[in-house]
Amino acid sequence: MKHFIAIFFILVFSLPSKANIPIHYLPTEDPGDARLVYILELLKLSLSKSAPNETIEFIPLPAVISYARAIHELKRDSYPNYFTPGGVNIELLGTDNLQAVDFPLDHGLLSYRICFVSHQAKRKVTQINSIEELRQFTIAQGTNWPDVSILKKNGFKVVEVPLYTSLFKMVVSNRVDLVCRGMNELRSELKQFKHYGKLTYDKSFVLIYTMPYKLYFNKSSAELIAKIELGLAMAKQDGSLDKLFKAYFADDLAFAKLSQRKRFVLTTGYENSFSDHYKQYLYNPFQ
Repeated sequence: MKHFIAIFFILVFSLPSKANIPIHYLPTEDPGDARLVYILELLKLSLSKSAPNETIEFIPLPAVISYARAIHELKRDSYPNYFTPGGVNIELLGTDNLQAVDFPLDHGLLSYRICFVSHQAKRKVTQINSIEELRQFTIAQGTNWPDVSILKKNGFKVVEVPLYTSLFKMVVSNRVDLVCRGMNELRSELKQFKHYGKLTYDKSFVLIYTMPYKLYFNKSSAELIAKIELGLAMAKQDGSLDKLFKAYFADDLAFAKLSQRKRFVLTTGYENSFSDHYKQYLYNPFQ
């Protein structure tokens, strides 16, 4: 904690009054996407702690672009303090001139996957008792999503879909068997895409795999990253981070009912790769 206090005084007293920090981000297909809203709230909270004399200006990129293009722009440092959330997918593309905030954006919740299921496969899915049996079903995921490489390495048949909203259309129309989402995404997406038809989800199992999910900036934003990490530590210390987490995710945790599900655990190679600093923010829904 002494280390954080020292950094705090250096950052605060070296700042001009009411300095402005522009932060660029990639807009989502749905402007009200709760995942993006939570990230922006996290940044506001952290910087209100570590940089109270600065004004934060969130600026969306001019248009929605593909994830691959988003990473390309990040590496080029096309926009000041531009960030992209990601994990395995970004690491596979290379992180030479990128730097991540050492913090799990999802608090680890995305590692617990609950699946939307097609009506055609629903009954069979509820009867499975092993990962081997689960491998017979096709799983749709977004193109370049972190899960794609993890699922493929574990022997699953993965269909990559470039448009996020198409995932739900495909599972409703029986074109894929499963669309697996983070336990914190299930409830809102069930409501958001119910107009596509009889969208339903499996209640029998949870797929668990450890994976990093961080906020990546260009290395040119190193000073901002230090402020964010400091602010998150301060928010954890005073309880405001946990308060924000509960405000956003308490209902999702209750809705998922993980304790009533069979658990299938996959290996990812990331199980022992996190720093102690990172791990202090992880949430375990089974404790």
